[in-house]
Amino acid sequence: MPEVAKPTEQPFTGAVLALVTVGVSLAAFMNTLDSTIAVVALPAISGSLSATPSQGSWVLTIYSVCLAVSLPLAGWLAQQFGQVRAFIWAVTLFTFCSWLCASATGFNEMLIYRALQGLSGGVLLPFSQSLLLRIYPPEKHGMALGIWGLSAAVAPVMGPVLGGFITDNLGWPWIFYINVPVGAICVGVSYSFLKDRETPTAKQPVDGVGLTTMVVGVICIQLALDRGHELDWLASPVVRTLFAVGLCAILFFLIWERDQAHPIVDLSLFRDRNFSLGAIMTGMFYGVFIVVAVIYPLWMQTVLGYTPGAAGWVMATTSLFPLLSMGLIGDKLRKQNLRWTVVIGVVAMACVIMAHGLMTIQVSSQYLTTIRFFVGFAMPFLWVPLQMITLSGVPPEKMASATGLSNFVRMLSSSLATALGITLWDERAIVHRADLVERVSVAQYRDMLAASDRVSPAGTGGELELLELLINQQARTMAQQDVYIVGAGILLSLALLAGFLPKKLSPGQR
Repeated sequence: MPEVAKPTEQPFTGAVLALVTVGVSLAAFMNTLDSTIAVVALPAISGSLSATPSQGSWVLTIYSVCLAVSLPLAGWLAQQFGQVRAFIWAVTLFTFCSWLCASATGFNEMLIYRALQGLSGGVLLPFSQSLLLRIYPPEKHGMALGIWGLSAAVAPVMGPVLGGFITDNLGWPWIFYINVPVGAICVGVSYSFLKDRETPTAKQPVDGVGLTTMVVGVICIQLALDRGHELDWLASPVVRTLFAVGLCAILFFLIWERDQAHPIVDLSLFRDRNFSLGAIMTGMFYGVFIVVAVIYPLWMQTVLGYTPGAAGWVMATTSLFPLLSMGLIGDKLRKQNLRWTVVIGVVAMACVIMAHGLMTIQVSSQYLTTIRFFVGFAMPFLWVPLQMITLSGVPPEKMASATGLSNFVRMLSSSLATALGITLWDERAIVHRADLVERVSVAQYRDMLAASDRVSPAGTGGELELLELLINQQARTMAQQDVYIVGAGILLSLALLAGFLPKKLSPGQR
């Protein structure tokens, strides 16, 4: 028999609200941070555990794959075990696996621990979001979503910065050890203040067919996206097979779930227009955001010669404005016209992305930093209203399912966008390089050398090497501009979809 629902809970106030907010939000931040913090540490991890560079990349791949698998299962886990209990156990497992990752003595061990870390981390995002909404009064849900959104806005860009600093000064194991005290705080706070706020449970039969097909589909699609660029996409039989199996499994899953009394994923949420539009628009926006966040530092390192640490500090500028104001903005936006707020946010972000495309290889560090600050400035005005709209009509008993499903859409969109964005960058660089070699005259070559102040005294041979370098740099710069133009176009298309969004939320909505 299902447990009887408890009376309506009173929101927290004062110091308790602040303490629980920090404790729950840190769980989401910690999980998102671990998606990127290991990027710059991969060479050190691979060398320490006797793995090749290509093998080392699986430290990231297996985490993202397992994360994707567990995200949509948040609602089912909340029903089976209770939302608070499932959250505490997930944080505990994530923290323990972080310690195991730091202590790993073999590469296979590391992959097992990262897989378990990803599985437990996937449910941290929806549970933390849902729990925050439960402890805030309805009129403050915008603030709660803004605070939670810091994990999406700040953690991805702070990961490489912290990862580089920690690896250089303390050693790579400490990028995992730092999760231990953070996780302990999350568990302690959650157990102390939330244990009496458990959600009702209902022991339902496990939809084994639905669970199996969803897991197979998600794993195959995520692997294809993560490894596609390395394996030359559809030219590779491995990638073709992964896509074919993944798409067939997902299609079967969608058909199967329609007729199930107890589905493993509540797809009925997509019948709500606000949820569907909000989740899709958030996924599209976040995909562009992540592509720029990935390509921008790579371009700074490969073209401008920035060190990973220096590029990371430039990217860290993105987090300044959201860190200081995201919760406050969320609190104020509820009274505004959300449709026009989204349109203004879309246009502002598109303009900022286009400004990335104006950069040349002579760009100043001040411009690089300033443009990232404005990315962070524009993000809250798009992220927060979309989150408010997505979850506006979701009943409390479905909140864990809704947050899990919306975060799954966001994560899958970012994986797809990253894969396609890097591929587009590489392919357009090849095209631009061939065009430059064909069209640029000898005189223009020498002008390029003179402008760069890099004319070699070694004579023609040295000059030719420098010319080759400059052409490659220019080609990758022009290719980057192409990616940003596409990204800005995708963002502007959201302005059209915004016409279907509600202007304001009703008093009964979040």
